[in-house]
Amino acid sequence: MKGLHLKGLIQYVGVLKDIILLDYRPISMPIILFECEWVKNEVDSWGDPTYNHDEEGFLLANFCALKVKDDEPYVFLAQVQQVFYFDEVNQPWWKVVFP
Repeated sequence: MKGLHLKGLIQYVGVLKDIILLDYRPISMPIILFECEWVKNEVDSWGDPTYNHDEEGFLLANFCALKVKDDEPYVFLAQVQQVFYFDEVNQPWWKVVFP
């Protein structure tokens, strides 16, 4: 999944862990929340970025740098889009993100 932050266009990449359906009777439509594990959008403990781009311009994400589970794991459906991941052959823990 790829999501946006309130501060503007800050890209987050993560993995869907659970789908939560909230059913409030006064509201005719259920509310759907996604619980996700996000890759940090910062430098890791070794000073390396957790996101990068390859020679072709594809986004790479380091899944070794996941955020703490309690750090805003829930998002609404409208805040995310589905993406696909492929392993980066030369870099363990890194994945190529395809929208």
